[in-house]
Amino acid sequence: MEQSEDKSYRGDFPVRDQDVQASFKYDVASMVGGEGLLRCLKCGACSGGCPVGSVIDYRPRKVLGNVLLGLKDEVLSSDQIWLCAACFTCEERCVQQVAFTDVVTVLRNMASKEGHAAPGYVKMAEMVMQNGRVSARTGVVDKMREQLGLPPLQDPAIDQLRGIMKAAGLYDVIAANKKEGESD
Repeated sequence: MEQSEDKSYRGDFPVRDQDVQASFKYDVASMVGGEGLLRCLKCGACSGGCPVGSVIDYRPRKVLGNVLLGLKDEVLSSDQIWLCAACFTCEERCVQQVAFTDVVTVLRNMASKEGHAAPGYVKMAEMVMQNGRVSARTGVVDKMREQLGLPPLQDPAIDQLRGIMKAAGLYDVIAANKKEGESD
C-alpha cells in the first residue's frame, strides 16, 4: 500500500531514516528557550495536564518526542506547534523543568522562517505593520477609556516600528509565509 503525501501530523510509524535529521534536537536546544529540551523524559506529565489536549487531539509529549526523534520537516510543517495556548500547565507539571512553552516558541520561529507560519499569526504581524496594533483602533475603545478616566491612546510611531520589524527580519518571515496569489 502506497502512503499518501498527507501533511497531517504523524500517525504512521515506523519512522523512516530519510525523515530523521539527527541534529534537529540540538539545533532547538541551542536556541534561547530550547535549552531544557534534552532533559525531556517523555513521561507524559505535560500532555496529561494540557487543557488544549482535553478538547482536541493535541499532545505536547508527541511534539517533544518528534523533535527528539529529529523529525524536523514534520514538526515545522505541522499545525500542532500552533495549537499550544501558552497556559504553562505543562511547565508546572514537568519534573524535568522543560519549558515546553519556550520550546514551542522556538519551533514556531523556526517554522515561520521556513514558510510554515499559521495564517492567523501572519495576519496579526501584518496588522501590526499597518496599524501598530493587532487590531484596528475604534471609537468605542476611545470612549470607554474616557469613561474610565484613562488617557487617550497614543498613536504608535509606525515608521520606527516598521524599522524595528524590518531589522528583526519580520518582513522576510511574512514574505516567506505568503501563499501564491495573496497580495501584500
